[in-house]
Amino acid sequence: MDEYAATNRRNWDERAARHPDTDFYDIEGFLAGESSLYPLERKEFVPFVERESPSLLHLQCHFGLDTLSLARAGASDVVGVDFSSVAIDQARDLAMEAGLADTTAFVEADVLDLELDQRFDAVYTSYGVLAWLSDLDAWASTVARHLRPGGTFYLAENHPVADVFEHVGGDTAELAYPYFADEPVMFDAQGSYADLDAEFEHTEQYQFTHSLGEIVTALTERGLRIEFLHEFPWATWRMYEGMIEDDDGRWWLSDDVPIELPLTFSLKATKPGTSAT
Repeated sequence: MDEYAATNRRNWDERAARHPDTDFYDIEGFLAGESSLYPLERKEFVPFVERESPSLLHLQCHFGLDTLSLARAGASDVVGVDFSSVAIDQARDLAMEAGLADTTAFVEADVLDLELDQRFDAVYTSYGVLAWLSDLDAWASTVARHLRPGGTFYLAENHPVADVFEHVGGDTAELAYPYFADEPVMFDAQGSYADLDAEFEHTEQYQFTHSLGEIVTALTERGLRIEFLHEFPWATWRMYEGMIEDDDGRWWLSDDVPIELPLTFSLKATKPGTSAT
């Protein structure tokens, strides 16, 4: 593990210890039977899960809330992977508490060099994941390597255009970060998207820039076929001050912003061929 990844893991170990107790992650609601998935995934991906009961690999699963929601929706033989040992321990505990430990497994590993002895009907990952990856080609290889022929890959993610701005409001938008960059951006700050007031010992983190073209190309170069690429003018968290949340948990730019920006995108790809199973 390089120093960038080691620094990020120290940061995420602390986040993983804190996040299950935040309002952002509704553990109580999940244990009562609610899904943690957003309406986007429930519209675009969950019907496939309900219909096909696929074996499923969830990359960068954090503490497993979405992983377990997909298992509950019908996915079978579900495996969640994350590089944080704290997150994986939390995920295993949550699976036990939810009564899903028999149908799910959680693996501590770096997705860039993941080598499981299993191939899956579906690979899934979502929201705030790609910025932590230093090598998108290695990530795309992991996706392709773990899909069976005919398998489905689904990604819902923050739009890379949104990451260029730091403040958006009124008729101004502050350009703060590059859309194209060869080196990561280092952030050193307290707080987390799930708890803005959280205080951590390890506050440094490195994030990597990946353009939309780079994401699509990395997947297609590994033989995956893009089925759709959708873009949306809302986010799943408050990206900028002044954003307004709707009843579905989506955050929109305020009415005084005269333009719409792409804030979220989703992508579905398939691996050519026919599964032998």
